[in-house]
Amino acid sequence: MVRHPRVGGLPPDTTAIDLSRMLARLENILVTPDSATETKLRASSYEREKVGTNLEYARSLLLRLEQDALRIKIQSKKQEAQADLVRRRETLQMLSERLRELNELGAHQLEDDESSEGEDILGEETPSDETETDDQDSQSDAPPPTTTATQDIPRTRDPEPISTTPTAPITQPEPTSNLRSRNRQAEKEKAELLSGTSTGLSTATTEALLTHNRTEQESLTNSLLNMAQALKASSHSFASSLEEEKDILNRATEGLDKNELGLEAAQRRMGFLRKYTEGKGWWGRMMMYVWIAGLMVIALIIVFVLPKVRF
Repeated sequence: MVRHPRVGGLPPDTTAIDLSRMLARLENILVTPDSATETKLRASSYEREKVGTNLEYARSLLLRLEQDALRIKIQSKKQEAQADLVRRRETLQMLSERLRELNELGAHQLEDDESSEGEDILGEETPSDETETDDQDSQSDAPPPTTTATQDIPRTRDPEPISTTPTAPITQPEPTSNLRSRNRQAEKEKAELLSGTSTGLSTATTEALLTHNRTEQESLTNSLLNMAQALKASSHSFASSLEEEKDILNRATEGLDKNELGLEAAQRRMGFLRKYTEGKGWWGRMMMYVWIAGLMVIALIIVFVLPKVRF
């Protein structure tokens, strides 16, 4: 049983299967086609439009799968699904590029066919004109008929018409040379006309390319100017924000200085107290302990002895 690849973590619908089948079929048509299919794609714009419609449908399926992948809660399955969708998007972009190349080839082939049809029309029209002119010239160059003159001659002078027959072969070679020269002249005119049309087409295409490049250059310069203006505005706003925060920083440094001065004063006071308590030395400390012991004895007498003494 054949198993179609499905994006991991997606719900079990037919969207992924449809997308896989569509991409496989489009790869067979665009990437590895046979000669008949490729010829049909180059020659027929209808076939290319059908393929473009299938690409749009595949793109909509891919967008639907991406939206479904965003709703996956398990992180590992979500990453796997997104990686598979990225690969499919790259395949779809490659197929779109291939279809664009086929459209360009079809457009060039259509232009070549139109130019060849124009050449065929010119080639068919000029020989008819030449034959008509040659027929008229041959009719004008042909000698007038001598039948009327021969009919007026009496029958007794039969040998005289024989002398008129050799005149026809003398005048016949002249139209053939005229026809050859005129055919050569017509061919020259045809070649000049075709060269003029080809040069006209080439100049038109070069002008169109130049205008296209000029518009692209202008759009690029405009975008660069807009980016430079935006960068300048952002730098000005950053400088103004720094100026505003400079006052805050100054106040913060002043507060820190005041806290430092307060800490130094407290340190001096603590040192003074330490010096005052330890200034009398060891004898003063012992006297303090004696006083504390005496006060404790007096407190015990007041608490335990005096309540028993009754007067």
